[in-house]
Amino acid sequence: LRQVPSGVVVVRPTHFPKSVRKGIMSDTVQVGRKQVWRMMGRNVTFAELVAAAYGQNPDRVELPPVAPKTNFDFLVTVSDQQQPRLQAAIRKKLGYIAHTEQRDSEVLALKIQNASLPGLVISDANTKPNVNFDQGKLYFTHMRLQMMTGGLEQALKQPVVDKTDLTNFYDFSVSWDAKIQRQLGNEATAAATVRTILSGWGLGLVPDHDSVEMLVVRSAG
Repeated sequence: LRQVPSGVVVVRPTHFPKSVRKGIMSDTVQVGRKQVWRMMGRNVTFAELVAAAYGQNPDRVELPPVAPKTNFDFLVTVSDQQQPRLQAAIRKKLGYIAHTEQRDSEVLALKIQNASLPGLVISDANTKPNVNFDQGKLYFTHMRLQMMTGGLEQALKQPVVDKTDLTNFYDFSVSWDAKIQRQLGNEATAAATVRTILSGWGLGLVPDHDSVEMLVVRSAG
């Protein structure tokens, strides 16, 4: 990301259809004396491309039946209005726009399974939010449970809604290594891995219906 030129917004059919190295990366990099934000996607689905442009989770993107089935590469190195500029490129190149709507949908509801919440400790009010990796564990400090729903959606490919009614800030941890990351990235093992992690915190997921914010994609014509 540091080596690519500035002022670029590119959307194209992927040049890497068989590559196992795919996904989206964004970061703030040093260019000269300035810190600049850049984002790129490699061999990503149309839903992932649109989600990146509109700041939404790919699993909350509702596509029309005629949406592209092929994958894409994209690159954004402009200094401001990055997402609007990527939205404009998708409209110009592919002919699609999107907007958010509340939709009734099948969801997974995060609920309390063990009232003692064995893996959650109420955080000190003076503690700052933090995520830290140490000796094979990720430690979350001063976090509300709502912050986990996005990651759960990514692993399970389905909207997740917090229905625990818990409003405290908590400290908690999870074992984290290459094996667990592979399991979460594998559709066949993700659900069981998530269940194991959540059960350690006294939580679980159950099928439900709810009104959720969806990014609805349509033709720009």
